[in-house]
Amino acid sequence: MAQYQSFPDAAGASHTLDKLKALLLPDLEGRDFLDVGCNEGFFCGFAKSQGAQRVVGVDYSRLFIERARQRFPDCEFHNRSWDQLPAGPFDVILLASALHYAEDQAELIGRLVNLLAVNGVLVLELGIASSDKSEWVKVERGIDERYFPTMPKLREILRGYAWKWMGPSIAQAGDPVRRHVIHVSRRRPLAYLLMQPPGYGKSSIAASLFEPANVLIVSGDQKASLVAQGRLDASPALYEALSRNYSPFTLDQAIQQVFDQGLGDELVRLWASEADGKDFAVDGYVPAQYHADVERILSESGYLPVQICWERYGPSPLPGEELAKRAEAFYLSLGDVLPDPVVGEDSRYAAVGFVDELKLTGNTLRIRGWAVDGNGSLPQQLTVKAGTKSCLVDRFEKQLRPDVQKSMSTSHALLGFVADLSLDPEDVDDGILDGFEVLPAHEGVAQGYPLSIAKTVGELLASGDIERLRG
Repeated sequence: MAQYQSFPDAAGASHTLDKLKALLLPDLEGRDFLDVGCNEGFFCGFAKSQGAQRVVGVDYSRLFIERARQRFPDCEFHNRSWDQLPAGPFDVILLASALHYAEDQAELIGRLVNLLAVNGVLVLELGIASSDKSEWVKVERGIDERYFPTMPKLREILRGYAWKWMGPSIAQAGDPVRRHVIHVSRRRPLAYLLMQPPGYGKSSIAASLFEPANVLIVSGDQKASLVAQGRLDASPALYEALSRNYSPFTLDQAIQQVFDQGLGDELVRLWASEADGKDFAVDGYVPAQYHADVERILSESGYLPVQICWERYGPSPLPGEELAKRAEAFYLSLGDVLPDPVVGEDSRYAAVGFVDELKLTGNTLRIRGWAVDGNGSLPQQLTVKAGTKSCLVDRFEKQLRPDVQKSMSTSHALLGFVADLSLDPEDVDDGILDGFEVLPAHEGVAQGYPLSIAKTVGELLASGDIERLRG
């Protein structure tokens, strides 16, 4: 039988080296390689030289197989047809210049793809007939007649696989149709990832893109909510992370904690479980530093992750903590210019409240507490009695006390105060604790009853020890 593949010492009918270059093979180091219709084993020898760990060649010609074994004894060769393919999986399978010999070409492609590893590739070198129709074209060759697919027919055959036209192959004398190189892989289900921050329009974009295409949309917010409510099976750690202080308004913070605690894998797999191996889209925020982890997890689960990124339209909302800080600063600033309430009875100025903390630093006595007058507001003045001293305090720091607002059912939380009382050095002795009290005042006159004293402050006053007051 004539030589087919070309070697330095044996010229053949094939421009084998040029064909090898046109195949655009991936890196073969450490991979399993199968050449179906291997002829004299040129491509198997190349794979072995590149560090492939298992190299197998199959050919129907006994003579070709004998020649291959002599040239490349480290490779595994079998004299058989493609009806008896070796057990896989293989990372790379090559079928070059042979597909037209198959009685059912689509079926052979399917069997070869099924032999691929998860991330494997089938490299096809084949003739493609020129026509705009999806058809098989009978082509007369010098020795026989064979059917070649048109490109529309090839697209039909490869529907359901992931494939790419890599370019033309090397023309050889007597070719009845032009040769091409096609790479074919298993089609992975797609996972479209919309993971932008809150306020970016993820749900609207997902609805406009995927609902018309009947692609399942998995809501990350909904999954997190179901876990937090105990309505979706999850590990105790994930349940705890999501249920702790759960609120739909702070869900982004909860998701941050989930990924920070290394629980992102479980959450992402919960998303994928709903898709059950089919294409799906995720509408759910994930912190940017964990996007690569989400892609990795989905890839390990058999999906092809496709991340969709875009810039937010319009100004972005301030982070919640920053907005709260600014809002509170503004609200506190209003407390410095509040007008006196218009009331007709002095009793309206009487107040209830507590002294929560006392501390003496140098000659300054700091008093912290809260008070609510009859108008539901913080009194504008306080009278402080300490020892023999009685001082009117009309300028003090106002503070927000949401706890008091909640317990007193007031309309706002601007009910706390921090007052600093400057004392003469000679007054700073144990007697300063005697008869201590704080009263609301109006127009310089104390009104009503003294504010209550918190237990810890009461114990401090009862001790009469000024050094404890400095602590």
